[in-house]
Amino acid sequence: MSDIKKLGQSWIFNWFFGFSQIPTDEDCCIYMKSVLCCAKGDGVLSQQEKDWAIGFCASWGVADWVIEELKAYDADEDIKDVIARSPQVSIAQRDLLLTAIRASAADGEIHEQEKKKILQMASIIGVKEEIVEQLEQLHQEELALRQKRVKLLYPEKSPY
Repeated sequence: MSDIKKLGQSWIFNWFFGFSQIPTDEDCCIYMKSVLCCAKGDGVLSQQEKDWAIGFCASWGVADWVIEELKAYDADEDIKDVIARSPQVSIAQRDLLLTAIRASAADGEIHEQEKKKILQMASIIGVKEEIVEQLEQLHQEELALRQKRVKLLYPEKSPY
């Protein structure tokens, strides 16, 4: 891996998660598979949900095989089995849940069954329901702040 790619990975993992080390590609793949399982909690993994999750994961600078595996992933596995494959993923807890909320909302709403799947994952990794509610609120606040930022930066239209 090039020094430039490592620099990018270090920055993105520190900025989004506060990590001082880069997770393995294997852990990133398992993490995002568990997110996709939540997004498919309503029985449908929409293209917007899958695209959001894969795009976010790609921004981490993971190996090509991770992205290819996620593209082919049906997200039909038991969430407990997926999480069990990596002790690091279950330690990620709250950021894992926030990412699952973000991915599940990528198609415009978080369906009730997706919420149930996210709560199931929270139970598996030892996070209380009130924390999940706080993470859902944080997600809404982030969306509003993003919209405010874009409008302030580009009041007329984006240059691209």
